[in-house]
Amino acid sequence: MTDGLSPEPNTYPQGLLNAIGDLLATAHRHQVGVAFEPDGEGWRVHYLVEDWPAVQEYQLSAGPLSDAYDLQTAASAALRPLVKMGQSVAGYFDERQRIKDNHAERSTQAGG
Repeated sequence: MTDGLSPEPNTYPQGLLNAIGDLLATAHRHQVGVAFEPDGEGWRVHYLVEDWPAVQEYQLSAGPLSDAYDLQTAASAALRPLVKMGQSVAGYFDERQRIKDNHAERSTQAGG
């Protein structure tokens, strides 16, 4: 089985680079990490999130997004579940930041 990956620089298929780039940009936008794992039969893509309630509740800071026989397909397939999950994660982090900002503002007003 060939996975289309080459050890030579700049020889990766454009579709593969686009799929990985889209996934990484989306992960960054939603404050979620991603990991790519070769599994002997293909590739698995996982999410990585620290300090999120689901992590505390389920004791999981990582979980599966997709798996496929080739990396391009796995990266493309991971995009939709990442967006869906990422919206929850981003909303949580935004709300947490608003709470911190409000607390800091109240502390400043009380002290000043």
